[in-house]
Amino acid sequence: MAKRIIKFTPIAASVALTLGLTGCGSDNDNNKYTPDPVTVYKGEVSTNFNTQVSGKAVKGSLMNAVVTVSTLNDAGESVPVAFRLEAAADASYAAESTTSQADADAKALAMLTAANPADVITSATGGYSIYLEDGFTGPLYITVSTSKQGDDSMVKCDAFTGCGAYDSAPEVSDVAGMVNNGDSAIDFGEWYKDDLELQVVKFIQAPSPVAASVRGINFAEGDGTGVEQYFANVTLYTSIAAKMLLDGAKDGSAVSDEAVAAASLKTLIQILGPEAAIKAAALLGDVSLGGAVDFSDIGDGDSLDAGTLALVQTAVSLQSVAGAGANGSLKDLLASLSAAVQAGKVSNSDNDIVQKIAAELQKAVENTSLIFAAVVTGEGIDEAFAKVAENLGITDVDAIAKLRDKATKAVQKVQEKAKEKGLDKDLKETAKQLKEVLKKIGCDDNCDAGDDFIAKVAAELELQVTAMTAELATAATSVSAGTAELKTVKELGNAGLDTTDKVLAYSSAVFTLSGNKVAYSQLQVELSAALNSATSIVSTAAGLGDEYQQLTDKSEALVSAVTAQLSAVATLIEGIAEEEARSNEAVAAFELALDAAKSNAIVANTALGSADSAAMVAQADLLMAMMAVDAAMLDTKENAVAAFASAQSAITQAMALSTKANELTSTATQAETAAASLAAIASEESDETMAAELSAAAKLSTAFANELADQAAAAITTATTLETNAKSTIAKFELLVKVKAGTEQARSATLITKTGGQALFDISEVIYDVLTEAWDYGDEGIDVVSTRYPAWTYSFDKDDLELDLMNTVTGEKVTVNGSINNKALIFAFGGMIKSEDGAVIKIETLPNMSDALEDCVDAYYGAISKEQSDSCLAIDFEEEVNSDTAIDGTVLAVNGWSRVEIIDGDSGFVGTLSLAGTDSSNLAAITASGLTSGLNFTATISIDGNYQEDFYGLEIQLHTGFGYQLFIGAPDGEYFSGSVNANFNGMITEFGTVTEITNGISVEYIDGEIIDYTDISFLDSSK
Repeated sequence: MAKRIIKFTPIAASVALTLGLTGCGSDNDNNKYTPDPVTVYKGEVSTNFNTQVSGKAVKGSLMNAVVTVSTLNDAGESVPVAFRLEAAADASYAAESTTSQADADAKALAMLTAANPADVITSATGGYSIYLEDGFTGPLYITVSTSKQGDDSMVKCDAFTGCGAYDSAPEVSDVAGMVNNGDSAIDFGEWYKDDLELQVVKFIQAPSPVAASVRGINFAEGDGTGVEQYFANVTLYTSIAAKMLLDGAKDGSAVSDEAVAAASLKTLIQILGPEAAIKAAALLGDVSLGGAVDFSDIGDGDSLDAGTLALVQTAVSLQSVAGAGANGSLKDLLASLSAAVQAGKVSNSDNDIVQKIAAELQKAVENTSLIFAAVVTGEGIDEAFAKVAENLGITDVDAIAKLRDKATKAVQKVQEKAKEKGLDKDLKETAKQLKEVLKKIGCDDNCDAGDDFIAKVAAELELQVTAMTAELATAATSVSAGTAELKTVKELGNAGLDTTDKVLAYSSAVFTLSGNKVAYSQLQVELSAALNSATSIVSTAAGLGDEYQQLTDKSEALVSAVTAQLSAVATLIEGIAEEEARSNEAVAAFELALDAAKSNAIVANTALGSADSAAMVAQADLLMAMMAVDAAMLDTKENAVAAFASAQSAITQAMALSTKANELTSTATQAETAAASLAAIASEESDETMAAELSAAAKLSTAFANELADQAAAAITTATTLETNAKSTIAKFELLVKVKAGTEQARSATLITKTGGQALFDISEVIYDVLTEAWDYGDEGIDVVSTRYPAWTYSFDKDDLELDLMNTVTGEKVTVNGSINNKALIFAFGGMIKSEDGAVIKIETLPNMSDALEDCVDAYYGAISKEQSDSCLAIDFEEEVNSDTAIDGTVLAVNGWSRVEIIDGDSGFVGTLSLAGTDSSNLAAITASGLTSGLNFTATISIDGNYQEDFYGLEIQLHTGFGYQLFIGAPDGEYFSGSVNANFNGMITEFGTVTEITNGISVEYIDGEIIDYTDISFLDSSK
């Protein structure tokens, strides 16, 4: 029902008052008079509160924390908003005024907020839930705060290395939920007092079909009234994002879905860094939709996917940094980080305090991820705790042992909870993956969400949608089978329960059906978590842009599908409960409790035997599959392909065994229930024996199921590792094909480098020598024939440092324009020259040589990049020079770079050539970068004179997308050797070793093949 204001008009009020009046007074003449009527205005407002906003405040959990709820006005100021703690329909409030109808209406509206709950506090898990008016739209601002003094609020420690120390050690407690070991350290899972405020800003949209699908529509139980539900968790990350949104609102920037997405994105990239933020891709659209997991108490609906774990591990690490005490309280740290994120500089901040916090947070995150991965996987535990102790500055052996003991127990508790909630399936692999991702959090430079980042986010979301869709299909199959079984059982009951046989048959069928109720309840929890994740994906996908509309459509369809399955499984569980109740009534009516118990025990025993047998078959299948895994080899591509197949087969068998182990556990639990029921009412020895034997068998089966579950988990870890390594090996051998082709292409790159570089060196030498000659000749000259190079004639102006060169034999032409810059002569030059083998090389420059020279000077001093200038030559001197002393100065280095085009020769080339040397006759390096015959490359031939014997080297990089590199080198007079490398999985990886042979090189590749590459003449000519 929409909010409505009911008005009581002044006319109606006047009439009512007039009719109700009698003689009320007199004057001195004994005349009666009637006083003026008083106008009373009445305002009434009626509204519904069905928009639910709920979430958890976690840093770890904030218990009994004070929750405040408000909205923001146009000035960005916090103002009250009406809310309730329960859904309400037709909530009405009335007020009167003798001033105006507007005043009465305003008073009635004010009663809405005046009726807000006086106290709103969080639960023991940090949970809260409120209901807003149905028509409310706009920003919602929620704060959750705890205090060191004056109330019952508490913060829970969920950092593995602890959260500091108590002011005074509390008493030992083993009370559930308040466990404390009594020492002064605030350990994992313990509660403590602290001054802390977390906040979240959420945008509540006007209701629409699209918005509803993004938020997820839930329905209130019982009356079918639609309740729109928003999730708004309150965490470290939402608090940082909220500061940006609140400051923006004060500056006139409206809070919107887009603003929330921008703040969420900036927060996660700045704190986590791009790589980890991609893992949390589903929360980039609204960080309040997830990440509120208390490591010490994982609850229903929580997730432990890679993105959530990245957020949680970073958040708990901040808690441990605060606990150390050197960088301020948790409140102080949060304030500093919020300001730094808003400024766009955290790890690269100019603020010394923020820099220190970022450095300490990095260490703490490393500690958390190392401990978690080591304990969860059982790998590298000693090394992990050694590094953690080093990071914490702990050297005492006993202190390290104590740290290890406490942290190990903390992670084991996380594992136990994860297993209890069905979240442990991929925990080991996720932990190992995150250990690598979290080695570097935050970002130094690349902090903007460009097209490449967006594409990676979309790809991550696509993977998540695909995985969730597959899991949903499995769930749908299970629910469908259960629904069909429920229908059969219901029909059996509907057929009549008027005889003993019918009741016992029906009771047995219900007993079998009820054996899956626990599994369906677990599925309900998993689907709730999936709905939260799918809703988050929609929020992020919707903001990626029109080109990702298909992803948005898929994720919205996923939300609808998960919602439908969630409803179906709830109906199924409710249906099973109804049949259990009907069965119990029928059994009681016919006084068949003992008969039913015995029948159920027999059924349970049969089911237990079947489940045991099925589990043993699955165990045998896995053992066979693991034999292939153990025998797998990765020395060739063919063997890697076979290993990959073996790994996938083993993973399939391990998952099948895991399923059978779960089924056996469920069957054993039901058998225990049947045995206990029979034992409770048995009076004859045979019945008591049956109950005891069934109980014993159930216990054995439970132990066996646990053993099988451990075997399956270990097999999955081993097989997954092989799968990953095999996949990597296959990719490496596939890349090797490209590497071999790259080596073949490298020949033309070396030819270009030697040909163009030598020609550039030659013309540089001519320029320098002719300038020396011209200096001796006079101040200027026209068409002077060079004495050193008779084929060259030149014209020059000494004062302006202008030189025009012409080779009368080859037709080569060069124009030079120079300037003196303290200790350097800088020249711009251009023209056409030829190499020794006749290749025509066009040296590019600007039409206006003055402009070209200005660019060369700027490039020399770094004002612009060398790529922004054309062809330049710089000669560095030991001391400052002028036009008279330059020729006699001591040369320290010569550097030249040219934008050239090789028109003739063995290969065409367009690109840049550069040289560097210690003087004009001692060449140190020639580098070519550009295109030849469609090949994009950079190649350098170098001489390093810093050794006893000059060291000659060649490095070639092919810009073909896989980072090809060839490097060889040798001291003067010795044979060349080196390696062929490529970029594989983000790292430069060796693919072959290189040795020199006559007129070329020989490469032995990683697959054992040896290929000789001849006719590479630079080897001899360069030494």
